[in-house]
Amino acid sequence: MNRKHAVQLGAQEHEILRAIAKSSTFPLSSMQRLRFELLGLIEDRADGVSLTDRGRRLALQPVPTQPASQRIQDIHRTAPRDKRGRRLGHQRHTPF
Repeated sequence: MNRKHAVQLGAQEHEILRAIAKSSTFPLSSMQRLRFELLGLIEDRADGVSLTDRGRRLALQPVPTQPASQRIQDIHRTAPRDKRGRRLGHQRHTPF
């Protein structure tokens, strides 16, 4: 699979995909359902939600084992900082 099209899923999302693979009656929140549909992992059919081929492949892959503290450190390391080293805000620009 191309790196550009690689999907980054958390451990909980992998578990949800595995549960959907076992049973199509797994309850999904609307936001999670939308995210999975936009990523091309599930599709809504007349008999309920089912996994696409891509979703099935991801469900069968092992869960990533990168520790959460490492992910948090990576986020903090890449955050924009001022000249004193303090984190800056989100730096959202107004359209006006």
